[in-house]
Amino acid sequence: MIRLSVPFGAPPTLSTRFFVVLTGLLVLLFAGGVSGSQARDFQIRDIAIQAEIQPNAVIRYVEDRRYRFEGSYSEVYYTLPLRGFDAVENIRVRQDGRPLVNENTEHPGTFKVERNEHELRITWFIETRDTTEHTYTIQYDLRDALVTGPDVTEWFWIFLSDRLARTPETFRARIALPQSIEDEEWHVWMRETPDRVRMRVDGSLLILEGEDFRRSDRVRARILFPTRVLTNAEITDRRFTLERVMEEEEAWMDAQERRRQLRMLGTGLFAVLGPFSIGLFIWFYRRYGRRFEPARTIARLSFSPPSDHAPALVRKLMLGPLNTEPDKMALGITIFDLSRRGYFRIVEKKGDKKFLSSEAPQYHLEKTGKKPDESLAGWERSLLDMAANRVNEGVTRMDKILDWTEKPLQKWWKDWRKLYRDALKNQGWFDAVSQKALYFHLFAQLPLLLGMIAITFLAGGIGAAGIVLVTIMMMLSLALPKRSQEGTDLHAEWTAYRKALKKGPNSSFDQKQIGRHFVFAIALGLTSKQLEKRLADVDEESPIFLWVVPQAGIRGAADIASGLSTLASSGTTSFSGVSGVGGATAGSAGGGAGGGAR
Repeated sequence: MIRLSVPFGAPPTLSTRFFVVLTGLLVLLFAGGVSGSQARDFQIRDIAIQAEIQPNAVIRYVEDRRYRFEGSYSEVYYTLPLRGFDAVENIRVRQDGRPLVNENTEHPGTFKVERNEHELRITWFIETRDTTEHTYTIQYDLRDALVTGPDVTEWFWIFLSDRLARTPETFRARIALPQSIEDEEWHVWMRETPDRVRMRVDGSLLILEGEDFRRSDRVRARILFPTRVLTNAEITDRRFTLERVMEEEEAWMDAQERRRQLRMLGTGLFAVLGPFSIGLFIWFYRRYGRRFEPARTIARLSFSPPSDHAPALVRKLMLGPLNTEPDKMALGITIFDLSRRGYFRIVEKKGDKKFLSSEAPQYHLEKTGKKPDESLAGWERSLLDMAANRVNEGVTRMDKILDWTEKPLQKWWKDWRKLYRDALKNQGWFDAVSQKALYFHLFAQLPLLLGMIAITFLAGGIGAAGIVLVTIMMMLSLALPKRSQEGTDLHAEWTAYRKALKKGPNSSFDQKQIGRHFVFAIALGLTSKQLEKRLADVDEESPIFLWVVPQAGIRGAADIASGLSTLASSGTTSFSGVSGVGGATAGSAGGGAGGGAR
């Protein structure tokens, strides 16, 4: 209830009363709109089945489904798996007792029948508004749905399936024989059927009923009765006997008990192996994966490189212990650094203009004639010699210097990777014990993974969940490798420098070292825009142009910065990356109709 009031002692005015009425109407309209938009739903209140077994073994199957609709619906559907019978005939549909017409027009009052490889689908078209209830009757004849032996006949059918869009509130099934028999001549086995389903017999009638079903519940009954009531039917399986069925059902019960015990065993194993897998990772991480803290406090920004290490090595320090393998990005950065140190010049030239695209500049490498310095590391000297030889051969474009289709260059790359890897390892930046712990943890988790695979065969879904759990724990092995104490301290210092390159003002940097800052900015992963910002104040007199020669015609600091950022992008990109039908069968259930509404 919504109450609106005015101050005590003040009589309501006309405007106040108008406001009260208007507000009430708006509230009602809004509430109605919300309830109308959210109330579209349906329930299946009841399913009632009448199955009349004819003397010629044809089953007249009539199923009433009582629906309750809230909101607008245009069609209801019924699906029947094509198994457990040879043919379905004489299909009829009624709504509240009124026959519907079999026309493929999708008009209210009509229905259509479709079939694919697996199921028969009956769709009838309706028109509902607000809250209504309707009873829909689906009727058809089933042929060859019975297994007829000399003395007993079997009908194995799923009367209520888990394929329904809604679970019915109540369920009833009435199976009628053409002749009356003694109650003890009925033999019924209810496979995987909830205990709340009740069964009773009365001469020629078998009645199943229940309520309060869950979504996964099914009513699956294997029904045997005397063959003599089928006066016009032929024997389909002369070896089919009551004794055979009783043995099969006993074997089925034993198999179910074994499955139950195996599921219990699998669940117990999961309860042990799952926590053990988690605990194993926690132990490895606490023992080997805990990160070192920097030994001293580092300033937030640092405007000069904190060490003299080569940019290509610093890049690996920043990427972490999982990225220690050399790549062509390291080659590109090193060529930039060798050019900055005077061994090469990088010259920007006009590129080829492509159709419907702007002209992209090309970057060429030129030798300066400077003799190699003794301070060059072995891996730097090897790259210097290779690049110089390529230039001598007439290959000057930076994106062509490393052409990996040539076998001699592939051999050089293999040797260079070893030199680079050894140089990185000698820095001592990564904790060797934690890197080995990664592999030991994987090996320790492997038996648990095999155990979870075995549980999958024993307990099904819970074993699959265990496989996912152990797989996640194995992937977490990647969290174990860490930087050493020395690597942690140096990483903190280079992080402060990287932040300065990204955010700090240009005036805080030594402009005589702008080329060095530029190379480290590339190694530390700055974007093109960040590179342009860092180079915004350079001019033609800057020392950087001793080793970078922009394309003729460039004017202004912004153009120069743009050209250099393009050079960085082009250079590093160029060096990125290396290398039912058929009748009933004894013991096999048919039926299992689904359905819903839309």
